[in-house]
Amino acid sequence: MKNITRSTASLMIMTIGINANTITDAFEKATVNGYIRAAYQMHDLKEEKLQKHGAVGGKLHIETAPVAGISLGSSFYTSSLLGSADSRGLIPFRGESSNSYTILGEAYLKALWGKSTLTLGRQEIETPFAQVDDIGMVPNTFEAYMLENRDIPDTTLYAGQIQKMAGVDAEVVEAFTPLNGSHNMQLLGATWEGIPDLTLSTWYYRLKDAEIDSIAYIEATYETDLDALHLSTGLQYAKETYLTDKDASVYGVSGGVGYGDTGVTLRAAYNKARGNTAFSGFGGGPFFSNSDYLIIDNADKEGSQRWVGMEWDGGSVGIEGLTVSLSKATLKTENNLKATEVDFDISYEINDQMEVHMISSDIDGANVGEDTAKHLRVFGNYRF
Repeated sequence: MKNITRSTASLMIMTIGINANTITDAFEKATVNGYIRAAYQMHDLKEEKLQKHGAVGGKLHIETAPVAGISLGSSFYTSSLLGSADSRGLIPFRGESSNSYTILGEAYLKALWGKSTLTLGRQEIETPFAQVDDIGMVPNTFEAYMLENRDIPDTTLYAGQIQKMAGVDAEVVEAFTPLNGSHNMQLLGATWEGIPDLTLSTWYYRLKDAEIDSIAYIEATYETDLDALHLSTGLQYAKETYLTDKDASVYGVSGGVGYGDTGVTLRAAYNKARGNTAFSGFGGGPFFSNSDYLIIDNADKEGSQRWVGMEWDGGSVGIEGLTVSLSKATLKTENNLKATEVDFDISYEINDQMEVHMISSDIDGANVGEDTAKHLRVFGNYRF
């Protein structure tokens, strides 16, 4: 992170040198937001002691107003465990070394020139193979250079280097640790929306000398309304190059149909890995069939996963903000062994500031080396 630190410091000095009054204005007009979060989770492992605990925490984000196109931002995240520290099979609410922790998850300099945005430092990132994945108390954040450009009509271009990672999916939850050692990860991406309802995207990730040393990814999604129906479909393909083994090719297809005033949407997805084991990256991953716990990575070489689900929008009967969903994922290994996960989700946005969310999962993962268990997570969020 030394290069990022030096670059950030240089730009900060340039910014401060512009005008003392404008710098004062930048901080006086800064935006402050975030959330307070309370959570509870329970993991009932077959023939083992019931595990359960809660946590309280949240996020405080501050970003200055831009001066000559340059702004500074930071976010503090915190989690305080309530109850047992045993977290086998649970989404991590605690740190590696203590039950409570606070982390400076974002600390960045953002520079805007025309239709280009350069962000240097710790930041939240959303790309197919590196993403926030906010499924616990503290999301994934990354130390990175990220450049975004929109000069080409209907097109967004991305280039970046990710150096470190912390958060729910990281090697160490409460501390930034190197991603792929000293080689880090470089990425290029592009999305195009030149045809109404159609989005095309392509990405390339380079992880020099890692077990999987490059990932090429293409995705196409299409959504449209046809009378009372809302239709969606998607195609995806990833080529994951192994350094000393056969490469993995991962294919995916998805489809959905929403039935107008009923509020009901039916969806289905399927992924297949060929040649080697799929890799979902650093976060929840992009693959259409991935569920809360079981993902196609778990199926090993030549594995497959299918996912079917139904969602109901309570707005169809006047309960705005309520969403209820039921889904099932089925993994199948090369030797035809199966693993399943059934998820029942309820989400309710009480108002613009408050929401509650419950996820109940029934997992039968013994055939792919995962737990066979019932799992429950409940979150309450207050945004400010």
